[in-house]
Amino acid sequence: MTSLFIVTSAIHTDYGECVTKDRIEQTRETLESIKTHAPDSSVVIIDGGNKSVDNDMFDCEVINYANHEEIQYHLHEFLTTCDDINPGIIAKAILEIMKIEEYLKNMTGSYERIFKISGRYKLNSKFNYSTHLEAKDKVVILQPRLSDCIYRSDVKATMMQYMTRCWSFDSSLLSEIIKTFGKMKKDVLYASKTRKQADIEHLLYKHLKKKIVKTIGVMGVEGYWAPAGVLIKE
Repeated sequence: MTSLFIVTSAIHTDYGECVTKDRIEQTRETLESIKTHAPDSSVVIIDGGNKSVDNDMFDCEVINYANHEEIQYHLHEFLTTCDDINPGIIAKAILEIMKIEEYLKNMTGSYERIFKISGRYKLNSKFNYSTHLEAKDKVVILQPRLSDCIYRSDVKATMMQYMTRCWSFDSSLLSEIIKTFGKMKKDVLYASKTRKQADIEHLLYKHLKKKIVKTIGVMGVEGYWAPAGVLIKE
């Protein structure tokens, strides 16, 4: 068995600060970094943009969710009924949570380790592949942080959050991770219908069982956070 990297992306989107050509280049850098720092891994891009990505755009499998009936139904319902001054937060959370859950439920193939990495970030020289591979029956993720947002929410996403740009889990935990994302989906859809707020970082901390988590101080991933235009290194 080998590792699988699930690269989440939204190449064509109305949300975020990066234009399409920049998102394409950033995602290509993500793929190159995986080849460098986690050689022989399998890679799939799951895209949640508002139109499909050409299958030959990247040197790996691409799965488009632009026309996924359930995801697009909930996204459309939120966008046509909300009065949120920043609807992108909930829209992104709906897309990412639902497409990850959907992909994992239908995943084929056998893998030793499954990684999730955001397509605008790349692995760097501080990424320790062995740390992940040796964490049997564990999720490996950065140490939780205090929330940097104050949400008008009774979803109770807690005052803590996990940074989700890159994390991994042992294949033995697949069913548990699917259940976790199912709970996150329920919360984010509730938030979308009740003028509340939630995001994947807080909801993952809320629902992921702490007994299966191994936290680390350095992930070894970097990329530019578009809203501030600053380089993020984790």
